Amino acid sequence: MAEIIRFPNGGRVPATTIPRAEFERLAELALDVVDRIILLLDAPEQYDRRANEAQEGFRHSEASTSDP
Repeated sequence: MAEIIRFPNGGRVPATTIPRAEFERLAELALDVVDRIILLLDAPEQYDRRANEAQEGFRHSEASTSDP
């Protein structure tokens, strides 16, 4: 069974301003994370597609070598 860990019920953290350069750096980091997630999600699909292409290539080469 999953173990649930609750965060302390502290007060809200007030919003603060950050420099534009830091915001841009954090936004870049967030986009990099999203790109990696997309790559991970697409990886099985790309693997399946490559496997299917390889199998089709194998079948095509078998057909061409089996002809007299």
